[in-house]
Amino acid sequence: MYILFAIAIFAAFDSTMSPQEIKKTGTHKLSAKEKRALGEWIDKNYSKNEIAARKKQPPILQENLKNGHYIRLSDNSLWEINPEDTPITQGWITAVEIKASPSNDPDYPYILTNTLTESTVRARKADTARP
Repeated sequence: MYILFAIAIFAAFDSTMSPQEIKKTGTHKLSAKEKRALGEWIDKNYSKNEIAARKKQPPILQENLKNGHYIRLSDNSLWEINPEDTPITQGWITAVEIKASPSNDPDYPYILTNTLTESTVRARKADTARP
């Protein structure tokens, strides 16, 4: 059983890392015992699923600006809302996840979806909020 575990650790390093990553991290210099110890430490201290889940979460509505004409998300992106859709964003409250997806509108190339209400608006990225 111990030998199978050691083989699994070697396979994990060798199959998940590119040759450049193996060289860059120095794992090619480790003995079987050192690779096993490193693999055990990584398994004990880090969860790949938790990290992946955190990366996949959409940003959160941080600010609703100028009566719904602009919104700022937790990733610090600023969005200008299509004027026809501002009655929708006027009701959006903070601390709600917002998903961005492409739209077919060349003027407002994104659709922002409020995950709480499932309402959508057309938007474009903005550098600053206009007066």
